[in-house]
Amino acid sequence: MLKMDKSGWIDSKKITKEQRIAIEHSPIASINAIVLHRTGSQTASSVLNAWKSKKEGTHFLISEGGEIYQTASLKKQCWHVGKLYSKCRTTSSCSAEDAKNLEKILHKKNISWGKKFRLVTKSELTKSYPERFPHNHDSLGIEIVGVLSKDKEIYEIPNKKQLESLSWLLDELVATYSLSVKDIYAHGKIAHKDKNKSEGSASLKAYTLKKAG
Repeated sequence: MLKMDKSGWIDSKKITKEQRIAIEHSPIASINAIVLHRTGSQTASSVLNAWKSKKEGTHFLISEGGEIYQTASLKKQCWHVGKLYSKCRTTSSCSAEDAKNLEKILHKKNISWGKKFRLVTKSELTKSYPERFPHNHDSLGIEIVGVLSKDKEIYEIPNKKQLESLSWLLDELVATYSLSVKDIYAHGKIAHKDKNKSEGSASLKAYTLKKAG
């Protein structure tokens, strides 16, 4: 388990503190899940520089060389999830009421898809986790440096050092917050975002396979 001070900063030789105040927001009520992201860039330094002023970011960043940076307090929300997909629709488990509500939202006339997705998110956030996917107020975010593969249009698989660091960090966070593998999500699978839908999938698959083996 991780040692943490009262301000939400981890005390570990494996983690470097690189606080980015701009990405820290309201207090986080509870931590129910972890969401895995990819940066879409080739270096951690470019991300750390952008987060000096950008409001969106994650609690952790894993560099191209496997270094782990904690960039936000674990007692603060980071804006990293975006507009949620409907979990019951994604898992084909909607009740009649949920299905009716979703159809009503998605078939609204004279409003943009962005507005519709915001309405779906608002509806999802009336539910308790794990009925819905995790959001900013109840999840930690981990960014892993990586770009889209030029030929396959999906995110490249994290390298060995990155996967070793990710595995250690996830193990520690899962133990610290009494989570399970089911509480770890690939960002591209749970929310609408500008990045590719494969975002986080390769990272999650590698970790899941390691735990199963």
